[in-house]
Amino acid sequence: MMRFSNILLVLDTDFCRTPALDRAVALVRNERAALTLCSVVDSIPANDLRTITAITPAEMLDSAVTATRNRLTTLADEMSAIGIPTKLQVLVGKAHTEIARLVHSSNYDLVIKPVAEHGTTRARVERRENTNLMRHCPCPVWLVSAENPGSEGAIIAAIDMPDEADTNSELNENILRVARSIALAEFRPLHVVHAWRLFGEGHLRARGDARANLAVDQMVKREAAKRAIWLRETVSFARSESERLAIEFVAPKLHVVKGLVRQVIPELAEKLNAGLIVMGTAGRSGLSGLVRANTSETILARSNCSFLIVKQPDATPEAETTRYREEEVHRSTRTARKVLFPTIETTW
Repeated sequence: MMRFSNILLVLDTDFCRTPALDRAVALVRNERAALTLCSVVDSIPANDLRTITAITPAEMLDSAVTATRNRLTTLADEMSAIGIPTKLQVLVGKAHTEIARLVHSSNYDLVIKPVAEHGTTRARVERRENTNLMRHCPCPVWLVSAENPGSEGAIIAAIDMPDEADTNSELNENILRVARSIALAEFRPLHVVHAWRLFGEGHLRARGDARANLAVDQMVKREAAKRAIWLRETVSFARSESERLAIEFVAPKLHVVKGLVRQVIPELAEKLNAGLIVMGTAGRSGLSGLVRANTSETILARSNCSFLIVKQPDATPEAETTRYREEEVHRSTRTARKVLFPTIETTW
């Protein structure tokens, strides 16, 4: 089972006590992890430097950093009083860039960050920053919604069946381990969902032939059964005795649902009154990784759940550099265009 040992909690400079802090405390206690409180102070825009006359830009920035550190220190004292020692970090610059750099240098294995209530102006302003953080941060990122902080309700873990040419299932394993860790820490039910489609089904049915439609129906049933078997085997797979015991204790419910991921996940979350969605993006080079990231971002925009994104890191720094370059190209050319499992819910 994945263990979190070094957690970074990112708070706004005008923060108060937040549900994200409660989630961090629960996880720190269960995992016996180290906790760092962090806040990011924006650097002064170059266009504003000309208008500052009563105080130098350096003095203004120092004042903002000092005020932020003092507020973090007050919160750290409160945490120490309940038996949770913390470290402090005040960063200056673009939030996603500085957080990703800190995660790289200090080996954090989870970032927790509060987000504004879904649909508010502040949430829309935060969306791009959170999107960049999800794409660039090498460790899992947990966005805790102020509207639905995830302290109650089910946890949904969404995994995808690898293509025949893709033998790497590490991302699915990481998603499941993270979801199990949180389910264990907060005693919450866990649901694992796999959304799928039959390739070419629409074209086959468009012929309007009754016999062809019957054949397609049989193909759908066989494909659903194959994916149900795959999901059961994937979720029950354990690399250690502790993982096996965790699976038995959590006893996740399995769902095989025919449909688009971006539609299936929000609908299932509403049906189950879920508080947290755990998904992944492939941290691979090439635009395929970006496309998968966009799926997660679409679901994040449509759901008011808390959201945890798990990223499979690229194998080499060179691959990461290639991914950044291809993302820039994409943006510049983009146009408006059993016992453990009593049942597996299959829908088609």
